[in-house]
Amino acid sequence: MVKLYYTSKSCGASSFISAFIAQLSFDCETVDLSTHKTSSGVDFYTINPKGNVPALVLDDGTVLNENIACLEYIANKANKIEIAPEIGSSERYLLSQTLSYIASELHASIGLFFNPASKNMVIREFLQTNFEKKMTYLQNNMLSNNRTFVVGDFFTVADAYLHIVLSWFGYVGLDLSKYQVADAYYKRICEMQLVKDAKNRMENSPGTTF
Repeated sequence: MVKLYYTSKSCGASSFISAFIAQLSFDCETVDLSTHKTSSGVDFYTINPKGNVPALVLDDGTVLNENIACLEYIANKANKIEIAPEIGSSERYLLSQTLSYIASELHASIGLFFNPASKNMVIREFLQTNFEKKMTYLQNNMLSNNRTFVVGDFFTVADAYLHIVLSWFGYVGLDLSKYQVADAYYKRICEMQLVKDAKNRMENSPGTTF
């Protein structure tokens, strides 16, 4: 069976949430990123040499260790609950574009605030200026007109990823309420019952996603 390695607060959580909502039953295990040990005590570097989560180990032994690859795999395997636009459609390409922006622009820029060096006011001001540009684009383009979902008209893997990234604001001392459109979007996604159910299951460190 496919196995997912993740943590409940990292971007790996979006893979768990997506798999749960898609009703895909993967084996799963949490990873302590401070020690790089899995919950069963295995050296995670022996599974994923990068040491990052998520990591999906497929039935043939292939290891997917980038979040976009994991989310696209989940989207392609979903057969009960649609969690991505149809393959080959314009919206499917928009989904790929959106996932790329979340990963390379939003995730990357907010991730810098986790670095202790960001407490230096000169460095923080530089990071904040760059981050403002990313959030302005998100609000004025990707979430324009208070879109319920970031791509299309139903919940996709991109929503799973984006809402996790937005959840990091509090951890790094940023105020999401300053960005009213993004804040309203984040709250809508958090209030979805399927998202709540996925998070509740994830917090109990289950052996399977669904």
